[in-house]
Amino acid sequence: MKQIIFILMIGMVLVGCENAEFLEESNPNQIATDNYWQNLTETNATLNATYSVLFNHYVLGIVEESWRSDMGWPGYGRPTPGSELGRAYYFKTYTDDDEVIEFRWNALYQGVFRANQVIEGLEALQGTVNEEEWTLQMAQARFFRGLFHFYLHSTFNNGNIIIKDKVPGTQEEFNKGVSPSAEVIAFFREDLSYAYANLPAKWENKQADQGRVTAGTAATILGTSYLYEEEYDRALPMFNDVIDNTDYGYRLVSPEVLFTKAGEFNDESIFEINYNLTHRPELNQWDESSHGNRLVFSFGGVDSAMPAWILYKYKTESMDPLDDRNYYVDPIEGRKLRNVPLRASQMVTLAEDEQTLYYLTDNVSANMQGNPVEWGFGHLKKYFNHDHLESEDENPGGNWFSGKNVTVNRLADVYLMRAEVKIKMGDITGALADINAVRARWGLVLLGPVLDASHSYDSLSYTAETLMNHLMYVEKPLELSNEGQSIRWNDLRRWGIIGENFNRLAGEVYHTVTYQYTNVEGDLGWRNNSLQEGPDTGDATHVIDYAYDLTAENYVPELHDYLPIPLSEVLANSAITE
Repeated sequence: MKQIIFILMIGMVLVGCENAEFLEESNPNQIATDNYWQNLTETNATLNATYSVLFNHYVLGIVEESWRSDMGWPGYGRPTPGSELGRAYYFKTYTDDDEVIEFRWNALYQGVFRANQVIEGLEALQGTVNEEEWTLQMAQARFFRGLFHFYLHSTFNNGNIIIKDKVPGTQEEFNKGVSPSAEVIAFFREDLSYAYANLPAKWENKQADQGRVTAGTAATILGTSYLYEEEYDRALPMFNDVIDNTDYGYRLVSPEVLFTKAGEFNDESIFEINYNLTHRPELNQWDESSHGNRLVFSFGGVDSAMPAWILYKYKTESMDPLDDRNYYVDPIEGRKLRNVPLRASQMVTLAEDEQTLYYLTDNVSANMQGNPVEWGFGHLKKYFNHDHLESEDENPGGNWFSGKNVTVNRLADVYLMRAEVKIKMGDITGALADINAVRARWGLVLLGPVLDASHSYDSLSYTAETLMNHLMYVEKPLELSNEGQSIRWNDLRRWGIIGENFNRLAGEVYHTVTYQYTNVEGDLGWRNNSLQEGPDTGDATHVIDYAYDLTAENYVPELHDYLPIPLSEVLANSAITE
């Protein structure tokens, strides 16, 4: 009886399937072009989803790049760093099965996929909708497709990556092989050029469109791609446009504006990720769609602290004695020179920084996290909420969940990239002017011969070689520490100095001593992590002579200059052959 009943049931099911329409119904959980993107409202929703890919921490990989380059010590503890993942990047022991490499690859191609969805949706609507709005959406979508391919090209496999110019619909389109670097460059530049020609200099509705990319954003990325390929004659017009075109409204802002809550989307910002704690609060810090970021925790010392070499350079930059901003009034001694330069105060924490308020209740010396063996010598401030909160615990998710924006590209970087172009083209005077524009903002001694009586100059006669060395080892790392998409690593690689730099750092020795500070109430306190250069002089609390020894030994250009294509992609994609 059971067998008879089973046969009858099978027969009833087969009869029910005679209707061919049932077999051809679309999966209701899969968005397809035949039931979506019927108007510009729907394409704009997918465009917004493309922007939201930027929330994914692995798109920029800021923390991992701090370890990979020379911008971060991997976590709590010295001389053995506490972060296992950080050690792999810092000491160059990662392989193609590292999950972070996979996450980064997937995040960038997710951005490509969404941009392609918008492009194909718009192509189907062309000629039937408002042309101006159609063009603005297409320009943004093509910007992001170009941007994500540019990021992939500068990060993976010597630039030989998969070009994805459409939403894959067949197995063959899913399994697509890599293209040569030159073809990838041509592809993403075509997209970026379209964006540059069709995006506005500014958006009319500043509030509603805040964070949208502009022609200035596209010019910056295009110029960067030309610089990376040493096409200086093509890079210069892009950088000139960004700096000199008043339609964009870009300008170098004063120090107190940068990296603060009040200074988000300031006039120096070219491309900025608009994090917040009000949208999608149900998503936790590990969800890469979350609108909050984890960077406070990551750069607070558990995952990454600033290395000794760069903190010492920040602390010892020469302040311009003619700039009144470099002085404060001591209640007993009167007018005195600041303990640390303005650039250091805005970028990092240092034991000596008594003149800067930190988390609203006291100065940096009193409130900073730090001791030499555990937390280290100082931390990156750029992603902290120290300017408007008394503690990161005031965030809804604590220090794991911050709503502070992340600036990807800003005008100071364009000035320094243009300075490099001018050096390579033999215009040392012009390069000095661009570098000094950035240094003047910070009240630092300017470079080169004396040009006016209102600033101090070092009066050195710079050559292309000496000025380039200053740019590589001082100006760019200090101005742009742990910013953007792999800026430092990409610079070190294209300059051909990764190994040289690691060997140089491996040969440097620093030590820490005890520093007595005065807090805002006038009480004395002590920090034992004040950095000094050189070996122990007898009063050291910690000696740093190990930082880059193993890194320099393990670095192999063929293995480490670019990240490998993740093993998961190689195994899943039959068109990729190693």
